[in-house]
Amino acid sequence: MFRPRLIAGSRIRQGQRGFSVVEMAIVLLIIAIVSAFVVPQILSYMRMYRLGVGGRNVATALQRARYLATSNNTLAGIFVAELQHVDIEQYDPEGKVPPQNMGGVNLPAGVSFASDVPKQIAFDGRGVITPMPKESPTLRINSADGYYLYVTVSPTGQVTVSEAQRDDRT
Repeated sequence: MFRPRLIAGSRIRQGQRGFSVVEMAIVLLIIAIVSAFVVPQILSYMRMYRLGVGGRNVATALQRARYLATSNNTLAGIFVAELQHVDIEQYDPEGKVPPQNMGGVNLPAGVSFASDVPKQIAFDGRGVITPMPKESPTLRINSADGYYLYVTVSPTGQVTVSEAQRDDRT
């Protein structure tokens, strides 16, 4: 009653059931060859993505410090204590109270600041860098695989993140 009837022309011969071992081996070989080309590209993309995330997080920390300074009409800035961590601090304008930690940013794994970055960038109540630098402070952020990008702060407080670039020195 519920059993489908076999159609006369669709009878399966004994030797034609499924794929042979050779056919399966060829398909697996093609998949292995394609993945050998694709996997390194995906890993490189992931490293570049982490570097970009780190740069945008540092830019956000700088913008948050500037916002704290302008909204409270006080001094605020970032402090690079470690090569993979930035603290956002609010300062007492008179210097009587130690800086208040208002948050921080950890860089992703494999991403760190260059050793020569400015350790501190501060903003006044107008959102301008204080003390006024001769040129825009630049934070270089390095990736473990030889790429880097710059986070630049203009003297007026505008923050920009550059595109990731390959370091030719390595």
